Amino acid sequence: MIKQIPFSSLYTAEHGWLKSRFHFSFAEYRNADNVHYGVLRVMNDDLIEAHSGFQTHPHRDMEIITYILKGELTHQDSMGHTESLGRGAVQYMSAGTGVEHSETNEGNEQVHLIQTWILPRAKGLKPQYGSKLFDREARHNRWLHLVGPEKSGAAIAIYQDASMYVSEIDTGKKLVFELQPGRQLYVKVMEGETSINGLDFSPGDAAELKDEVLTIEALSTAHLLLVEMKETGL
Repeated sequence: MIKQIPFSSLYTAEHGWLKSRFHFSFAEYRNADNVHYGVLRVMNDDLIEAHSGFQTHPHRDMEIITYILKGELTHQDSMGHTESLGRGAVQYMSAGTGVEHSETNEGNEQVHLIQTWILPRAKGLKPQYGSKLFDREARHNRWLHLVGPEKSGAAIAIYQDASMYVSEIDTGKKLVFELQPGRQLYVKVMEGETSINGLDFSPGDAAELKDEVLTIEALSTAHLLLVEMKETGL
């Protein structure tokens, strides 16, 4: 079963320095029928203009994963971490008992990122931070396991039974993801055009999928993000 979600159907937030598309209810967008998909609580497709960004603000009890598509994002937090990350990097912060951070674009080029929030397995966990930068080869025509639970083989461990994968797929190539029983997927086409299980997808489109194999054919060079998780009554 697959449900297609066109990019044009997503709520758009315009703040001058920031243009964001919300996949789920977030900030000023309130929709009781679209709060989450399993433990996936937030997915925002953000464009941040040069010399601007999210100034210092608090979070708690959330797994926050940022994947950078363009530009360079500078992170600072109350745990003492400071770094700047570019295309292909993934950044993870478990807010746990509470943390403050800022995410800014200090450069001259627009930043494009996908920020995802996943509900943790429990409240009050110890805050933690991690990041990894991958070259294109690591995700070229293959699934790169960015984050997942401990001992899952993912590059970064999170406090939840959920995983994120990315791939950049050449035009005409096909890629399959075998979904295990009792699991579900959220698929985000970050760049390019694809056919997913026989349906055509444009840049920014997404899909919910369960009870079938995910089959992707790149109609142009495509860049995709998967969030894989247990089916849940949440």
